[in-house]
Amino acid sequence: MALFINTNVNSLVAQNSLNKSTNSLQKSLYRLSTGLRINQSGDDAAGLCVAEGLESRIRANKRAMANIQDGLNMMYITEGGMTGVTEDLQRIRELCLQAANGIYSPDQKQTLMNEIKERLENIDAIANTTVFNGMELTNGSNPEVILQAGAGSDAANNTIDITSAMTNLLCTALGISLDIVTMDEANDGDLDPDYMDPGSGYNPANPPKVNGDNWTNEAIRAYIDKLDAAIDTISQNRSQLGAYQNRLESASQNLTTMNENYERSKSQILDCDMAEESANMVKYQILQQTSTTMLSQANQLPSIAISLLQNA
Repeated sequence: MALFINTNVNSLVAQNSLNKSTNSLQKSLYRLSTGLRINQSGDDAAGLCVAEGLESRIRANKRAMANIQDGLNMMYITEGGMTGVTEDLQRIRELCLQAANGIYSPDQKQTLMNEIKERLENIDAIANTTVFNGMELTNGSNPEVILQAGAGSDAANNTIDITSAMTNLLCTALGISLDIVTMDEANDGDLDPDYMDPGSGYNPANPPKVNGDNWTNEAIRAYIDKLDAAIDTISQNRSQLGAYQNRLESASQNLTTMNENYERSKSQILDCDMAEESANMVKYQILQQTSTTMLSQANQLPSIAISLLQNA
């Protein structure tokens, strides 16, 4: 075996081994401390690309689920307004059936009509105050309501248009306002001859409004038909709103399942196997200690040359 002083090959080999084991130990400690197998792109460039794509889908699905919950909350508020209006309509219909009974005097009819008017005002109040996030939901102020219920940009597969279920609950929109029931409407379009006398004060452009004195039983029954139509409209829209709610809940459940699968796939790519990495750390610690010892021994080899020179 040749003996060199200027170049200690054994020392270089030991140094290289020590550097490798030290770098591997540092990487192992990094993985154990972060819990991630990929901490920088150099660890696994392709795996990082796939994992980032999965992370994008996961975050998008979480946002879509939050959108769905916001949409459901809005629907619950809307349905609450519809429920309140339906209750008022049912009470108004009950009062009309009572008023249509031929045993009441005009004053008594007016008493019933007073409550009806109060109920109608309450319906308008509900329509104007059913609000979510500043949006007036039930008075026709919002022309359309489209929910982003998916994580993609394709509108056909990622949005739900619930506009058709958002009923305009104003009395005028439902056709139940007493203010628009005039004497000619109360008589099925046939004007009472008494009101055709120019001296009576009748103005065809502004016919007299109904009240307890002139609200005939026939007019009351015609108004009941309008109430029935309004109740039916709200009921149908509530049913459609319920169908949208079920669809959104189903979409949310599907997104939750998708995210579980995405998280599992991302974990297999990114996460560190702690048991395996702990074993690697011990291995690299031993290699580092061994390399350090061998480096010390290799550095002592050139000193043999001094012994040779001393004995010469």
